[in-house]
Amino acid sequence: MAQFRDLDEFFDDSLSLPIGGKTYRIPPADAETGLFCQRLMAAGIDAANGKQVDAANLDDDGETDLYRRVLGTAYAEMIADRVSWPRIKHAGVTAFLWIAGDADTAAKYWDAGPEAEAPEAGAASSTPSRGSTSGTSRTPRTKAVTAKRSGGKTS
Repeated sequence: MAQFRDLDEFFDDSLSLPIGGKTYRIPPADAETGLFCQRLMAAGIDAANGKQVDAANLDDDGETDLYRRVLGTAYAEMIADRVSWPRIKHAGVTAFLWIAGDADTAAKYWDAGPEAEAPEAGAASSTPSRGSTSGTSRTPRTKAVTAKRSGGKTS
């Protein structure tokens, strides 16, 4: 019979993001947040494909709440450190992509800098990340927000 090592010996389910000389540890998403991100990713795909999207969670308050949820304890730490809002948003979208997609997609977005656009539908790998509860790839929520604010059209 196969013997399994303790998962804690080799599995790191956090994400580290360096900002201004400090590295912020993004804790793993709980199941509720992971599933929430998956639903938002699905809404992003629908919006990008011209389908009707329930915009109830896609307003500015919902966006701020998303960043709080995906950044976890790092969000309050960033606020306390007076990290600028554009940097928090970039970190938030990166964490969202990590949770709903995978680490490679998140890293590509992170490295693209502040003018980065969220990946197109299907661009994320189908391999689940350590921040993801599913291997399903979806377009990030930022696409859905863009579609909602522009009447369903994305650029």
